[in-house]
Amino acid sequence: MRALSGPSRVVAVLVAVVAAGVLTGSTPNVTGLDVPEPPSDPNTLVLQLHLWRSMSGPPALAELPEFSLYGGGRVIVGNGWDGSLHRAREFTLSPERYRQIYRLAHAAGLARPRHLPEPGETTDGTMLVAELRSAGHLHTTTVISLGRGHETGPRRRVAEFRRTVRQLALATDPARTTDYRPDLVALLASAGWHGDVRRTAEWQWTDGDPLAGVRTDLGECTTRGGPALPGIEALGRGTPLGTQWRSGAERSGFVVLVRPLLPDEKGCADLNLRRERK
Repeated sequence: MRALSGPSRVVAVLVAVVAAGVLTGSTPNVTGLDVPEPPSDPNTLVLQLHLWRSMSGPPALAELPEFSLYGGGRVIVGNGWDGSLHRAREFTLSPERYRQIYRLAHAAGLARPRHLPEPGETTDGTMLVAELRSAGHLHTTTVISLGRGHETGPRRRVAEFRRTVRQLALATDPARTTDYRPDLVALLASAGWHGDVRRTAEWQWTDGDPLAGVRTDLGECTTRGGPALPGIEALGRGTPLGTQWRSGAERSGFVVLVRPLLPDEKGCADLNLRRERK
């Protein structure tokens, strides 16, 4: 069995700790729900679905959540890798579709914090973290190993809602999307060789020590913005994914990935697996 890398080991431990209408099946009844008006600020996180995989290496861990919805119907999703730079795209839902997804999220039971473990024990799997802002609070639902078997009850409602989001929001005409332009990017550094990226020759890193940043679930993190942003993005695009870097005489064999920060992410600490927030 392949040994887990640093970031993968962190996520595996987190999963283990947490573990201690277009729907398949019946459509939830949203008619009688007391659902507040969704936020309108395009920088306010309204709904996010993030699947954490315990055996993932740095590239997969560094990718954006599968769905991030902000006020006014603004959606930001990942758009693959361009070298070592993770790209993102954004688009805006119609007001009707925005309200529909918001109400369906409430019908799925996401407007209160809860943890839904897998029936039976698991030591290696996935954890879906679903966050929904309702009445001024961001509520977190965690679901362990969703989709491994026949889902029932609350787990089924979350699984159906996730499929609905893919059908109603993520199947958007690419012509309606634009590139997401972040104010900040994170440099995510992790040491050692990782089997899921292609090995390339070591390059010399000259912009400080990326391994001396803030420790996060995704790797050692530093941020760049302002005038430095275009240069860092160009460096990421020009660096093949999996490039091994060296810094000085003692630091070598580390990978650096460039990931855009989302509007609600103000720094490295916001990249960690998140519990209940305000």
